[in-house]
Order: sequence, then structure tokens, then C-alpha cells
Amino acid sequence: MRKTANRTRKEKLRRYLVFWIGLFIMSFGVSLVTRSLLGTSPISSAPYVWSIHTALSMGTYIIILNVILITAQLIMLGKDGIKENRVDLLMQIPVSLLFGVFVDVTMSVLSWWHPDHYVVQVLSCIAGCCIMALGISLEVVADVCMNSGEYVLQIASKKFKREFGTLKIMFDVSLLLIAVGCSWIFSGRIEGVREGTVIVAVLTGPVVRFILPHLGWLKRWESENTPLTKEKEDKNREKPDFKVITIGREYGSGGHEIGEKVAKALGIPFYDNSMMEMVARESGIDITTVKEYDQRLPHSLLYELVTQELNVTPDRALSKKNALFVAQSRVIRHLASQGACVIVGRCADYVLGDRSDIINIFLRASEEYKVKRAVTYYGIEKERAEEKVRRTNSMRRAHYSYFTENSWGDPKNYDAVFDTSRLSQNVIVRAIVNLYGGVS
Repeated sequence: MRKTANRTRKEKLRRYLVFWIGLFIMSFGVSLVTRSLLGTSPISSAPYVWSIHTALSMGTYIIILNVILITAQLIMLGKDGIKENRVDLLMQIPVSLLFGVFVDVTMSVLSWWHPDHYVVQVLSCIAGCCIMALGISLEVVADVCMNSGEYVLQIASKKFKREFGTLKIMFDVSLLLIAVGCSWIFSGRIEGVREGTVIVAVLTGPVVRFILPHLGWLKRWESENTPLTKEKEDKNREKPDFKVITIGREYGSGGHEIGEKVAKALGIPFYDNSMMEMVARESGIDITTVKEYDQRLPHSLLYELVTQELNVTPDRALSKKNALFVAQSRVIRHLASQGACVIVGRCADYVLGDRSDIINIFLRASEEYKVKRAVTYYGIEKERAEEKVRRTNSMRRAHYSYFTENSWGDPKNYDAVFDTSRLSQNVIVRAIVNLYGGVS
């Protein structure tokens, strides 16, 4: 459920304007992909096949499919659930109707486009993916309502206690199988499901993730000059003058120990693994699972590209990985709001990136030093230490890149980078304390 109660009328109007524009752009992208003759998006595949062999349009069948999905939501929610979620349910009706109309309009506008050359078809499909990703990104930024495909999966995820990503794969595969089956029954051949469908499934996600960080200006415009924004600015001006130190670190570089020493020297709190219990309470997920997913990316990159929740804003990302990141970010922001502290790892530099009172540090070391420390400090067997160091740092790099779109360890992202294999811990601690403005 979105927290819209505190939004002003002006902000709501701006958000809905962004949403409707995004919906139209997304429909244009879907139509361009479809007109490329290499298939269409998974959720549009069945409506497209039905439209080819019947008198009704693709947009009409999209509306019918959405009505079926809304009906499924009503059945799963039951009487009490319907009452509690009535606003979200009602909002899906105009969204479904308008999206269907938009698809028919854009399909008509592009009726002249029938690329014959395969390379042109592929380029057209890629262009459609990018346009569709832009529309999805605008919907995410608007954050006013969900389409039926997303909402039915969210409800099913809660009801059946299954991960959103797993259900999304099952949902998309089911629609593709329906499209293939209907196409075979109608014409004896497969239509509407080709390599373009795979391109859409794999490419759209990364493009959305590329676009979203560049839409900060649009988010600011949506809430610009609202009383809520002014109130927030007033509160920020009243905050005490303290600093937060974030420490990113390679595994084996001694980041935890250095962070503790810096916090002790400055007399401020230190947070590292102790945060996990707070994250468990915030997310409602057991501590064992929190530790399992801490700073890790499960499964392969392809799995992530397919299962990510493209249209779902972070607060409603239901996979454990995304839910934990949201909970972890909230804990970090809460801790930072309480006063000066040292926070190690967990993308804290990114999570607190909107603050001016933050000092970002990164600690690296030579491979030889990290392996030696893994053996002597962490007690890892010498034969396994090198692989442990390599694998852990690879996961940290992937985790940071996935959630921040920045390069882990890139000096441009930090105020200072120290090589712990070349400088002693005491020297580094004194440097950070001096950078902070304290006295060593």
C-alpha cells in the first residue's frame, strides 16, 4: 500500500501526470516490439495471438486479461482483503482500460512499420524495449498505483508465501505457454513468441535500472514546493552538526577492526554485524535468513535479470533480497539520524548519499595481505583462504553494483581510499579521525 495520505493535491496531480505519460510510453514500446515481428512481451503474448486470429484488437484482449487478473485478486483477497485494498483494486480498472486503449492507438500509429530485414527487426525490438523501460521507470517514479499483473503477483506472494520472482517466472511462462498453445490451435504454427520475447525479458530490466538513477530531477519536481517538502527542509536545518562515517571495505582488508578503532577514538557508536538483528526486526524475516542474504546476490545474473520486480517500487519489492535491502536501508538511515556514528559496509555511502554530513571511506589491500589476514584473523584454512577472499569480494562487488549502479571501490565514490597492506591501522585511524575533524 502506498503512503499517499501526506501528499498534497498538487503533488498527486503531478504524480498522476507522470504515471499516465509513463503508461502511454510503455504502450508505445510494447507496440514497437510487437511490430518488429520478433514476438512481443511475455504478458502481451497471449492477447497478441488472440488478436491475430479473431476480430477483437490486441488492446481489447489486454483489457480482458486484466479483468481476469483483477477477478483472481478478489478471490484471493476475500471480503476483508477487498475492503482493505479497495483503493488499489479500483485504481486498476482505469489503468487497465487506458493501457488497452493506448496499445490499440499506438499499434494503429505504427501500422505502417513492417521491417523486412532481420537486423532492422532486432534493432526495432531493442528500441521498443528501451522505450518500454522508460515508461516503466516513469511509473516507478510516479508511485501512485500498480497494474494488474504486478498486483496479482504481490497478493499471491503473500497468500501462498512464495517469492515474487519465482511467481513472476511462473506467471510469464504460463502466459507464453497459453500463447504458444493458442497459436498452434489457430494456425498450426507458433506466432507471437520468438527471440524478441527473450530480448524483452532480458534487456528491459537492465535498462530500467540504468534509467531510474537519472530521474531524480523528476522526483524532486513531483514534490517541489509542497508543504511536506518545506517541513522536511526546516527539520534538516534544525539537525545538530554531526557526521556519519561509512566504511566500504574489501574482505580481508581489516575494515571491521579499523571501523571499531575509529569509533572508539571519536567516542561514537559503531555498527557492523550488530545491524543484522535490527534488520531482522524491521523486515520481519528471521535472523538466520538475514545473515544468509547479507551483502549477497543469490543465483545467477540471468536469474536476477528475469526475476527482478521491474514495476515495483522498493517498498514493495517482495523478494527476500530486495526486502532485506529496503529494511537494511531504513535501519541505516534511522541510525544515522540519531547522531554521529561509524557504519561499515552495506552500501551505507549510497543509502546516505543525500546527506551533506557524511564521510565515505573505502579500504582495500593487496591479495597477499587479504589472504594472510583471512588465515590469521578469521581462522580460515590456508588452502581455502584465497578462494574465500575472491568469492566474498566478488559477491560484495555484485551486491553494491546491483543496488547502487555504482562501481564498488571506485575512488570517485569516496572521500578517501586507504590501502591497509601499505599503511598501518593506526595511521589510517588517525587519518580518518583527522578527516572527521576530531583529535587523535
